[in-house]
Amino acid sequence: MSGSLPTESPGRRPTEPTGPSPRREDFRPLWVYGWLGAAGVGLIVLMVLWFGGAGVEVLGTVGLLVALAVCVALHHVVVTQDAGERAFARPDTSGFDVPVLVKRRHLVVGGIAVVVGGLLALFGLQRFAPRPPPGSDWSAGSALVTIDGTRLQPGDVPLGGVVTVWPEGFEGTERAAVMLLRLRDLPEPPTLLDGVVDETLIAYSRLCTHAGCAVALYRDVDQALFCPCHQATFDARRAATPTAGPASTPLPQLPLGLAPEGHIIATGDLTARPGPVGGTVDV
Repeated sequence: MSGSLPTESPGRRPTEPTGPSPRREDFRPLWVYGWLGAAGVGLIVLMVLWFGGAGVEVLGTVGLLVALAVCVALHHVVVTQDAGERAFARPDTSGFDVPVLVKRRHLVVGGIAVVVGGLLALFGLQRFAPRPPPGSDWSAGSALVTIDGTRLQPGDVPLGGVVTVWPEGFEGTERAAVMLLRLRDLPEPPTLLDGVVDETLIAYSRLCTHAGCAVALYRDVDQALFCPCHQATFDARRAATPTAGPASTPLPQLPLGLAPEGHIIATGDLTARPGPVGGTVDV
């Protein structure tokens, strides 16, 4: 007899488990199909909320729950599918390594996870990408009314006066809010002079082109519109061109006209999209 120890053949060590636990095997389908079903239903709900315009908080909460269900389902499919087998290399006394266990179902599940994750990331990027704000509710023939629905005539706005107005039927709509003001001096280009009524009655969008705040102040001394949020100032005589502050785009002008009954109406939409993002309104 030689004094050398007998060598073991490469492969699974005798002390390692040789199969999955019967107890886990019994309950595996319920866990797997339950979590996969929850993940699928969650994805459908997430899509419905997405296209329904749900808020960021709702989408974030549902997305987190869906991701949790997907992770748990993948854990049960991939990690606990064979509880007794080792999926990593392990050296034995012979100097050889046990080969890594790679199964076809692992590759399929991993591919599905990558596709689902990529789609969720794509939807997330589209959701939070910058988008131009919608156009206003103004159109040719819209009567200018106050918050209580009263139609206005030129004589209702005194010299140096300002009235916030909306298109009739859309009272209180933020993106349609317009300042109707009476200038002390005649407006000058680049003002749309054809959109001025009674020589000095002019109208501009109330949403600041910098951050969308309400341009709520008018200084009659220099005929300037003023946004209190970031101190943007606009020249009301010259197409509401920015003269100070962070704004770099003029306030959109609303072209005005008179109805046969004598009240003030719009002859078209605003000259640009209201709010902090510029762009021409489709009329």
